[in-house]
Amino acid sequence: MNICFLLNGFSENGGIGRAVSILADRLSWENKNSIHALSFFDEGKPDFFPLDERIARRFIFDKPITMKKAMIAGGVGRLRGYLKRNQIDILVACGALYFPLSILACMHQKTRCICWEHSNIHTIEDHAFQRICRWSGAKAADGVVLLTKRDYGRYIKKYKRKGVYQIYNPIDPAISKGNDGYRPDSKKIISAGRLSPPKNYETLIEIAGVVLSHFPEWQWDIYGEGELHLELDRRIRDRGLQNRLFLKGQRENLYDLYKEYSFLVMTSLREGFPMVLLEAGASSLPLISFDIDTGPDEIIQDGENGYLISAFDRDEMIDRIEALMQDRELRIAMAASSRELIMPFQLEGIHHQWQEIFNDLAPKG
Repeated sequence: MNICFLLNGFSENGGIGRAVSILADRLSWENKNSIHALSFFDEGKPDFFPLDERIARRFIFDKPITMKKAMIAGGVGRLRGYLKRNQIDILVACGALYFPLSILACMHQKTRCICWEHSNIHTIEDHAFQRICRWSGAKAADGVVLLTKRDYGRYIKKYKRKGVYQIYNPIDPAISKGNDGYRPDSKKIISAGRLSPPKNYETLIEIAGVVLSHFPEWQWDIYGEGELHLELDRRIRDRGLQNRLFLKGQRENLYDLYKEYSFLVMTSLREGFPMVLLEAGASSLPLISFDIDTGPDEIIQDGENGYLISAFDRDEMIDRIEALMQDRELRIAMAASSRELIMPFQLEGIHHQWQEIFNDLAPKG
């Protein structure tokens, strides 16, 4: 079966690129699958997530272009031509931005179109026309894949259509290779994600200012890059935290770094399905997150492998962080629970769920 994933690209440490690379690599192991990774345009940067050499790596446009200009410049025809030349059976549009382009390219063709949602269905701030893009997938795709059970229920209620599936993003098996056990005596906290408004790092800095003043032997590291780097660096310095709270940049070896930390904190305003919680949990870290839409409540069991905090309650977040900082045995117990509670997110089970959808939707004959 010829399967093509269409997405923005793999040059940045983002959830979509990470999830696609993990799934595509696993699918490429089987002789019955020929996998294509088709980026919208060539960013001129090396891939942050390397792909298996058996995966065909291509671009629709050879330089950055907006979706609006791409549609005018024949983006639908370019994509349709690629699908025809490579006899693609299934096209997976990764993210709502690519739903209309993919649906139009597959129209009146043998290729089936699956729209893979990577935000929660109430999110409309990621790009212009996100609501319309999502609506097009609901009305015209051959199948729609959602990340969480919460979104699945809301989607069925809102759009009342068949061919809707819920599949979690998978944990990268590479994480377990470097996991040599939890280190309960680490006095370091980790956060990770793009330095952008949805990650709510301004609130993280305020929380860090309080907890680090109470526990001067601890430090807090943030991994990621983005448009808010200078602004966040200024806020850290204004609070006098520059020797305690660090912007560590984007790292290729983040999987190896998790083992250096005591627990992970996430302060996001919203998520689709936060891969960072999966990765940290698979690395045996306790997890703390605001209880936001969507994902944290399907990864964290409050009081077992971490804490779910009432959305944006800073005082509660501070109390829970400090509880972990001062209780070594609690950290050990939650770390053990993290290892146990990640089983639903293992790659093998998720791979089989995807393969079943492909088998069901593949063109017959």
